[in-house]
Amino acid sequence: MSSSTAPSTAIASSDLIRAQMERCIDELAELARNETAPGRFFAEVLRRALQPGGAARVVLWRLTMEDSWESAGAMPESNSINATMVAERQSLLAEIAKESQPRVLPGSDSAGEVLILSPLRHGGDAVGILETAHPLPASGNLPISTYQFLAAMCEITADFLSQQELQQLRRAKVLWQQFDHYQQRLGQAIDIASVSAAIANDGRLIVNCDRISVLLRDGRRYRVAAITGVDRPDPRAGGVRLLELLVATTSSGETYWSTGEALADPSRRDTVERYQRESGAVNLGIIPVPIKRGTSQGAADVVLVFESFQVDEKWNESRSRAESLTHRSVFALRAAIEQNEIPGLGFLRQVKKLPAILRQRSFLVLLPTVLVIVALAVIPAEFTVTGQGELWPDERRDVFATTTGIVDKILIEHGSEVTSNQPLILLRDPALEQDVSRIAGEIATKSERLRGIQIARLTGQGSPDAARVRQLASDEEELKEQIKALERQRSLIEDRKQSLTIRSPITGQVLTWDVDQHLSARPVERGQALLTIGDTAGDWVLEIQVVDKDVGHLLRARSSIASDLEVEFQLPSDPGRVHHGKIREVALASESDDRASGHVRVVVAFDRQQMEQVRPGATAIPRIRCGKKSLGYVWLHDLIDTIWIRLLF
Repeated sequence: MSSSTAPSTAIASSDLIRAQMERCIDELAELARNETAPGRFFAEVLRRALQPGGAARVVLWRLTMEDSWESAGAMPESNSINATMVAERQSLLAEIAKESQPRVLPGSDSAGEVLILSPLRHGGDAVGILETAHPLPASGNLPISTYQFLAAMCEITADFLSQQELQQLRRAKVLWQQFDHYQQRLGQAIDIASVSAAIANDGRLIVNCDRISVLLRDGRRYRVAAITGVDRPDPRAGGVRLLELLVATTSSGETYWSTGEALADPSRRDTVERYQRESGAVNLGIIPVPIKRGTSQGAADVVLVFESFQVDEKWNESRSRAESLTHRSVFALRAAIEQNEIPGLGFLRQVKKLPAILRQRSFLVLLPTVLVIVALAVIPAEFTVTGQGELWPDERRDVFATTTGIVDKILIEHGSEVTSNQPLILLRDPALEQDVSRIAGEIATKSERLRGIQIARLTGQGSPDAARVRQLASDEEELKEQIKALERQRSLIEDRKQSLTIRSPITGQVLTWDVDQHLSARPVERGQALLTIGDTAGDWVLEIQVVDKDVGHLLRARSSIASDLEVEFQLPSDPGRVHHGKIREVALASESDDRASGHVRVVVAFDRQQMEQVRPGATAIPRIRCGKKSLGYVWLHDLIDTIWIRLLF
């Protein structure tokens, strides 16, 4: 009676656990679909791995943007994850991430516990690892339902992590678009007033705060140059004076960002508390900006003040954005401040007095002067914008390392003609080679043991020792499964070995100079740029670096005349010939060069057949036709623009 009841009870218990597992999987999938907050979702994953998953401990690992592993949570709470454990697990987790199947390892008590490390994969890449510790049942093997339950949880969690990563990438895309628009606005600003207004108004959306104020150092005090939403700050207003007092008191060269902690300095603390009380600012950030080269932080020329008037849980995120905004604004601020200090600008202001001076001259002196001025103002001339130009194949691609390794063999050199998917560089991974040898040895050893067991079974057939025969059969099946697992590992390693061969993405020519010297026997990291391939047989373009001060003329000409402005250029190697092309593209954002000046990249399409020979990177002297302007403006536009900005604006 009892012998028949026990199995039925066990079957009923197993069915109950399986039903609980299925219900948990359904509930977890529903949470993932409902855009649950990451903290709550991870907590549910951990809780369900404990019950009904049957785990004694569980840790959820996820991959960071820096390709390192961090804990997303652990249960029970006593199962603390310290920095030492995280550091020790990095190499093991990296290995598990490369595998397609869970790995079973002995636990802290190898006789009574096992660890199951299950990779969370999405799109072929590991996005996380679920680590569970299970007590071994009396049979010595975990039920198959446990592995199935963990696999289902891993699939759902991997999809959730991938969705979270996708959302982060979308937010990052929007942020970069905002930064591009902001950089374009700064490029159009030509004086300190317009630069300050762009920072205060356009920067607010990027930082995600309510107000940005820009203050400029004027001797020993600071004056407000721009405030978000205010056209012309009134220096007599109480809020403006309070803001200037705040900056003068707290701007000691160090960044201040309110995080709920009080300032140690009583005077600074009292000033901040008074300002927040009277202005209504809940969160406050102050970033001093040293502009002039060689100036210490304590004498910052510009101070940016960021404010939020309501409780913001993402205030720390706003800080990182504010610091990035400040970094991107330094060049525009420096250019505007240095322009205000142009030698001889005081003399230019005296031009306003020119009519009075001319009235004191004789008619013989006045008439030629007037005629020259009229001629300069009336006679039309071609206005051109120049820059530094280089010739490059239109289609050129950087070749990146697909994995970490050591350069073992370089199959090409500078100028080599290559085809698409042609091997270029062979990498070597010592650790991978060791894995190949180890797995091959283990397969050979286990295969030999398997043959021994099979022989023993054949010779022992008909033996009265039935227990011995069953044990041999069990050992044979276990060895077969182990050999299959090793074969799968070997297949994965062979796939990894394929990534050690760096191939050309396009058909073309190697443009990188002295490839062997730069790469031979060098260690490389995944994602590192190794060389450049260009399709020299296809179309070519002229890339021009136009300085920021001339970009405005270029953009206005594209808007009023045509987007594909005509461009003339000469090659220093062939000065007697003039080549022609048209603008195809103008970059939205400015770039900085080694001289700390800004430029905008302009791409010009031209007919390759114009030239007999062309070299990648060959310099060119371009002229961009921007329409007709007066002769005086063509000759003196730099001076005229300076006068307009400094005297008439």
